[in-house]
Amino acid sequence: MRAPPPGNANSGLRVLHYCHDSYGLGHLRRTLALAHRLRERMPEATQLIVSGAAHTDGWSLPAGADWIKLPSVVKVGADEYRPRSLACSFDATLELRKDVLLAAARRFRPDIFVVDHVPAGLGGEALPALRHAAGAGARLVLGLRDVLDDATLVHRAWRKGGVHALLDGLYDRIVVYGDPTVYDVVSEYGFSPVAAAKTRYVGYLRAPQPAPAARVRDELGIGGERLVVVTAGGGEDGHALVAAALASLAAAPPERAHALVVAGPLMSGEERADLELRAARCDDRVRLVAAMPRLADVIAAADAVVSMGGYNTVREILTYRRPALIVPRVRPRLEQLIRAEALARRGLVRTLHPAHLTPERLTHELRRLVATPLAPWADLALNGLEGFVRAVQELVPTVNSQAAVAHA
Repeated sequence: MRAPPPGNANSGLRVLHYCHDSYGLGHLRRTLALAHRLRERMPEATQLIVSGAAHTDGWSLPAGADWIKLPSVVKVGADEYRPRSLACSFDATLELRKDVLLAAARRFRPDIFVVDHVPAGLGGEALPALRHAAGAGARLVLGLRDVLDDATLVHRAWRKGGVHALLDGLYDRIVVYGDPTVYDVVSEYGFSPVAAAKTRYVGYLRAPQPAPAARVRDELGIGGERLVVVTAGGGEDGHALVAAALASLAAAPPERAHALVVAGPLMSGEERADLELRAARCDDRVRLVAAMPRLADVIAAADAVVSMGGYNTVREILTYRRPALIVPRVRPRLEQLIRAEALARRGLVRTLHPAHLTPERLTHELRRLVATPLAPWADLALNGLEGFVRAVQELVPTVNSQAAVAHA
């Protein structure tokens, strides 16, 4: 481990972020939000993000940060993956990703190594890098979203992968970006007393301050009329939701309303072409796009939001108090359904199981949403960005102490 740099304890801190990103865009979006806030609070920190995200266009890095792109893979079933683009086996792709991540840990020499969501990495790919970094004095942080999946499925996967031993023996801190009154990760997933003592519930990650709603509406050309936003996240499995929304908007658009429908940048070309045909049946107040820059600003300006239940969209809905209908994904995992139902019980969102999704039901729900002036305040913690920084800062003295001992 290198000697601590001169100056204050935070000076020159090196942080390595890893997110496996096999489905959607949520892991990378969350990691970038954390990296931006860490740079704001610890301006001398330098950060390296290692990600397997398939779509990286338009994402902004904080100052003092860079990233390495891992070959992308896609989840095609329970614990089943394939390369997204490379014409080689999944095993070969996994070994390549493992080599890249280990090289990053060796050459970047992080003080703090932050892993998003998967304790061992995809297929165990992060373990060599984690063990090398820990052996060199780095402190390891596991970041977990509020809900991973149904508890029975998580228990089964964690037993198979030996995850509880990693939580107990490898990680220095476990940070949960959620509120235990919504979902108690420690209890539901059977953390040991050792792992529970390392765990910090820091709250949901508050969405950034949005652009003024009037300016967003002017840019969209809708003036004082209502705005309905439909978003399918990354879009890989969003076709059914978007198709139903377009059918609803064609048959019975909400009165005095414009609709922005965001299919998602990862939706297949064939499915997007089908949606364009469906959108052509709508009037000119309905706009279909693959992606929308600064979508959070648009959600903040919306009168109603229809969405799948991914973590990042939900945090925007909660932060901006938007009347929202969540149509959650139920395959390949139940995370979105569990989250949506927990929030619906508190009156913060409405939810519709995808088995009941029809254009007629969406029409009914949209009419209810646009008649709702403002969603209630979320009576749960939204200070997760600051909580994450505090969790890192707790570990900085131990990083510097380890370095001082190594060079004594």
